[in-house]
Amino acid sequence: MSVVSAEEQMITGRPAKEFTRFAVPAVLGLISIASASIVDGIFVGNYVGSTALAAISLITPMFSLFFGVVVMLTVGAAVIAGKFIGERRYADASNIFTKALISVVGVSTLFALLLIVFTPTVAKALGANAETAELVEVYIRTVAWFFPGLSLAVSMSHFLRVDGRPNFSLASLVLITLVNIILDALMIGYWGWGVWGAALATGIASQVGMVFMLFHFFKKDAKLKPIRPFGSWKVMQTAAYNGFSEFINDSSAGLVAFLCNWILITEIGAQGVAAFTIVSYLFFTGIMIFYGVGEGLGPLVSVNYGARKPRRIFQFLKIGVGTNVAIGLCLAALLILEPVMLASAFLESGEQATIDMTVQIIAVIWPVFLFSGANIAFSGYFTGMHCATQSALIAVSRSLALPLLLIVGLWQVTGPMSVFYALPIAEALTMVLTIALFLKKKPHSIVWKTRRFAIEAQ
Repeated sequence: MSVVSAEEQMITGRPAKEFTRFAVPAVLGLISIASASIVDGIFVGNYVGSTALAAISLITPMFSLFFGVVVMLTVGAAVIAGKFIGERRYADASNIFTKALISVVGVSTLFALLLIVFTPTVAKALGANAETAELVEVYIRTVAWFFPGLSLAVSMSHFLRVDGRPNFSLASLVLITLVNIILDALMIGYWGWGVWGAALATGIASQVGMVFMLFHFFKKDAKLKPIRPFGSWKVMQTAAYNGFSEFINDSSAGLVAFLCNWILITEIGAQGVAAFTIVSYLFFTGIMIFYGVGEGLGPLVSVNYGARKPRRIFQFLKIGVGTNVAIGLCLAALLILEPVMLASAFLESGEQATIDMTVQIIAVIWPVFLFSGANIAFSGYFTGMHCATQSALIAVSRSLALPLLLIVGLWQVTGPMSVFYALPIAEALTMVLTIALFLKKKPHSIVWKTRRFAIEAQ
């Protein structure tokens, strides 16, 4: 009995089964990463206080920019590698894989050095005031040393899925989470190291996961292997362009968080930032689930695009969008029914004013989940089909242009708390744009055009 390769399963296996095989590990992996961040917040909020929780929130835009660049290079390169694997061009796939890893290490090293040298300036730029500045600086100085290894862990988790090993990617991310939680308990809860302990736990956990992931790419059955790079490095420009929507998604989320934090700390103080931090953790968890479905969709779309199978691509897309819509309805219901329970998990009972403010924000922001899942699934589809412009338009609309315009407009007209209406309104308007873009870029039309160009080139 012949053994079907992971690549062949992606092209010929039952769509629902293959989608589950890729999406479930991707979702669980990103939930794992989100839960590690949430556990950080729970330990810091309960053992250090709401001011420290606010300080960690102020650092979010810095992480968003960093992850935005890393994921832009990684996802853009991964879909190119996936297409090469679908075409059985394994050397080319390994080449783009190696160049991507070198690129993210170089960028993250430069980013880390700038943060270490200019820590006070960065903290001030992030909105830190006299109450939070020292805590923000301690976190930045500590976590920056781990950025190169952290960037490798993020990058390799994507390439593992493209290489047909979604479960190995999941195991790696779960390992990072477990190590992070154990170190949080020791460094924050038991030893009382506060914000420094939270940063140290995050950094060490990421390095453990990075080393674990490396083992796969040196195995004999790995399609993607570290090799000596060959050919022009301009392919990384193509990768960056193709992954630009991911950069927009990540970096603009930080920009929106920065603007909200700035408004809240100006109008309300650290208490307002702490309340928004708790909502951000809940929001982040839901969005990570949606991105998990999108990341599970991406390799399947790109490999089947390389194999010229538009019908399978459309089947995967339907399953992905349907899954995210169903998850969004469940998350919205949870936020509506249990806001106090969710808010109370992060703070002691003496922080009732912050808990009440958190519940007010939840009451406004929950409709985000009715639209964002479908938008993210379609964005993942466009990235997998090398439609970088369409993917970027969705990302800019839902994550940057509309939220920023609406936040500033609503704040000026009705006050600081009303800015949270901007996020669900932006997602709803983007849904209209998404549908219009898809009607012009369906799988059959893209694959037919690619096949026609291939025939003409012969």
